[in-house]
Amino acid sequence: LMLKKFLFFLLVFLVSLPVWSQDFLSKKVVKLGETVPDFQLSDTTGKVTKLSDLKGKIVMIHFWSATCPFVARYEERIQQITKDYVDKGVIVLGIDSNVNETQDQIQKVASERNVNYPILIDKGNSIADQFGALTTPHVFLIDREGKLIYEGSVDDQGWGEDNPVTKHYAKDAIEALIAGNPISNPSTQTFGCTVKRAL
Repeated sequence: LMLKKFLFFLLVFLVSLPVWSQDFLSKKVVKLGETVPDFQLSDTTGKVTKLSDLKGKIVMIHFWSATCPFVARYEERIQQITKDYVDKGVIVLGIDSNVNETQDQIQKVASERNVNYPILIDKGNSIADQFGALTTPHVFLIDREGKLIYEGSVDDQGWGEDNPVTKHYAKDAIEALIAGNPISNPSTQTFGCTVKRAL
């Protein structure tokens, strides 16, 4: 058991280390309460999604990975959010910005997991840089007017897979938006594997 815990924390250290060795946060332009700059990306089938075409919808973006175990852990929860809110004007988008993951690999893993939302491919991680995305997953919620109103984690489970979930940050923010209420936790700490950026 001790060896298992040691290996887990070693993995956490290794996936976290590159975050602080790069100056990508200086490129962050997406800020809470401000309009998110328009962008367009293609999914694994070549279909283009343009953010400005989704104005009037609530958009949940989460930075995705085909290889990160934290994304695999959260896959079912994010797919459930997609199902629960699709009829309430909520669009979920995954964005893969990892230089070490190929389009074929992304498409294969998404198919195996029965992903029910588009995975957009961010070659060169320019969109990840604009958002200041640190990890996979990392959630950004955009309101109907195109403004960023939440950034952080899906919930408060944290690093430990056995930790109980007591706060559903992303879902609560979506519910507040739908009801026209303020977001109680607009920014939370994210965790997961680092986005593997191009040098």
